[in-house]
Amino acid sequence: MATDLILGTAGHIDHGKTSLIRALTGVDTDRLPEEKQRGITIDLGFAQLRVGAYCLGIVDVPGHERFVRNMLAGATGIDLALLVVAADDSLKPQTREHFDILRLLNLQAGVIAITKCDLADGSWIDLVEDEIREFVRGSFLESAPLVRTSSATGEGLDTLRAELERAARQAAAQRDADGTEAPFRMAIDRAFTLAGHGTIVTGSVSSGQVQVGDELAIEPGALRVRVRGLQNHDQPAQQVHRGQRAAVNLAGVHHAGIERGQELATPGHLQPSRVLTVRLQAVPGVPRPIKNRCRVRVHLGTAELLGTLVLLDADALGPTESAYAQLHLVRPAVATWSQPFVIRS
Repeated sequence: MATDLILGTAGHIDHGKTSLIRALTGVDTDRLPEEKQRGITIDLGFAQLRVGAYCLGIVDVPGHERFVRNMLAGATGIDLALLVVAADDSLKPQTREHFDILRLLNLQAGVIAITKCDLADGSWIDLVEDEIREFVRGSFLESAPLVRTSSATGEGLDTLRAELERAARQAAAQRDADGTEAPFRMAIDRAFTLAGHGTIVTGSVSSGQVQVGDELAIEPGALRVRVRGLQNHDQPAQQVHRGQRAAVNLAGVHHAGIERGQELATPGHLQPSRVLTVRLQAVPGVPRPIKNRCRVRVHLGTAELLGTLVLLDADALGPTESAYAQLHLVRPAVATWSQPFVIRS
């Protein structure tokens, strides 16, 4: 039986993330007409890749700075990362921002892919490799494999699959063994209606399992719903569990009453609150001190919320510093103990 894990991409716009996923899986994750017209990823895309004993549900994220909020929504619940850097462009602003996000999400495993190697000569790519190694030093990707690839020629794709299998083995060994026995939880990243089926929500299952017929709750909102049907990557399923992408057909709610940021969970598991007590860690590249009572954007699960940051044991927070704090949110959110989150200005 395959072990299910969620793989998230990361990297700057036009560095070839979507083309690489298409070359690996045969799936074009750009599904929106505007994405086809503009040639860039705007919202989240999804695919599946089997590597050895592991089944990777892939979340392909946008690289444009305007869509970082969408990248953060896709990064929730991932088990391992594929950091993508174009050989002809090297490190760029969203490479750095996406990498900071991956570090804040407490990931432990990943692979680095250098794309578009058919567009650069070997000596230049050697310099790009050196720059990447210096960039990831001291992080969870410090010893990660670095694979030269080309979606156009197929260079490195077999090697990349092999390295993804090794990273998946590492991620599987480090995650909690009782994840499928915990209460069910899935942050919602899409909600829509389908003729003949009704309301459908999608997301990455972060804990537990659910079966057709089960009763669940949508929080915040205290909406009680029943599972009418389940799919995993367009395939009908009687059950979905932690580490899988899921589409859940719900009875008892209209899709217009659901939005990205809400969560589907075992009834009673999640309790909404407007105040969260947190441990805050500033990234090394924070451009200015984080001040007490500043306004912030809080990215928690797939939700983006406005709030006020109250530092409990400091007046300001500089690069790499940490402190206890409280987030006073403009509307309720749900969280569990030790859940990672990201704040932005």
